[in-house]
Amino acid sequence: MTTNAAYRRIAGASIAMIGVLGLAACNNETVSATPPATSAPSTSASQAPSETSTSAAPETTTSSAAPSTTTSSSSSSSDAGTGSYTGPTKETAEDAKLKFGKGAVIKDDDDLYNLKVKDLKVAPDSVYADANLNKANGTVYFIDFDVTSIKQNPTYFGTNSVNGLFLYPTFKSGEKAKRLYGDAPGCKSESTKLAVGETGSSCYVYQITGPKATTVTFNDYSHNITWSK
Repeated sequence: MTTNAAYRRIAGASIAMIGVLGLAACNNETVSATPPATSAPSTSASQAPSETSTSAAPETTTSSAAPSTTTSSSSSSSDAGTGSYTGPTKETAEDAKLKFGKGAVIKDDDDLYNLKVKDLKVAPDSVYADANLNKANGTVYFIDFDVTSIKQNPTYFGTNSVNGLFLYPTFKSGEKAKRLYGDAPGCKSESTKLAVGETGSSCYVYQITGPKATTVTFNDYSHNITWSK
């Protein structure tokens, strides 16, 4: 397994552990992570959102620690091959422009999955008070998506395996973007293990400065896929 691929897998596992706490109950911690971007259009960010948990206390920043190599491990007879999956298996073009509701087939090391971004919504104003967020720090967005497992690595694949630092509302270079962990009213973040052929739904929360975002970007080490209306 390559170093970059290992980072993506471990980051996904870490997200699952933090996310179950809920936005208002998370520990106060900010960790920045900046994966190399592919050749993104000029309106896209040059770096991915940072990771943020919120609480009533003032925000603090810590340096990024080396990721742990400990992940939950489980397996089943459906972990190998394409199992009962009957949808498309050809990897989507690295710079594809899709409409909301359209799936993209993405390869991530041993994993192959279909990612369908369903919608990008501006959160209601009530979310700022519910999650102790300062509206001056940016607009809060919800990304609703489905993910279907096509082919898996031997350890774990779930709804939380979609790295939230690679899937985010498109924002311009120079703006600030943060991934907020946990649930918010109208946006439930799931951590459900999926067998090959199974589909899970989830929702990620972000706070971003700048003009209103209208598109969603998936930008990892080899893709720059966007969804829009």
